[in-house]
Amino acid sequence: MLSEIVRKVLLTYWNTASFLVLYANAGGWSLGYGMRRFPLLDRPLLDRWMLSELHAVVSDVTSVLEAFDTAAAGRRLTTFIDDLSNWYVRRSRRRFWDGPGFADGAAAFATLYECVTTLTLLLAPFVPLCRFVWGVLRRAGAPESVHLASWPVADPVAGRS
Repeated sequence: MLSEIVRKVLLTYWNTASFLVLYANAGGWSLGYGMRRFPLLDRPLLDRWMLSELHAVVSDVTSVLEAFDTAAAGRRLTTFIDDLSNWYVRRSRRRFWDGPGFADGAAAFATLYECVTTLTLLLAPFVPLCRFVWGVLRRAGAPESVHLASWPVADPVAGRS
């Protein structure tokens, strides 16, 4: 059971974060750059879907953690990690290959960055690995530790809330 969680959840999360860093560095995209340049309605449909799922998971995880149901939070995060890796990244791979020099590629990087950093915040209470990932992904001016960063707030426009 534990080995399955490590393989299906933690390694998938790690591989998705690594993919972002690897392709961002190869394409010359600085982490966090351009987030404001891509309003939700200007992004491709796949990005809008992924961001909708992101804000839904923020709402859902926040709600179940407020009820002290960590198992439900873990299940919801597991589903989101699978969607992010197996649906979004796989279907956007060509956009990442094209790089951030194209609007579609830059939007993909911005969307994946937003998803991975928010996911890192949501996983931080459960997964010590998030401290390292946060250190790699955090923008200038962000708190040094993921545990000092503000908890994400769902955007009802982007999410299903």
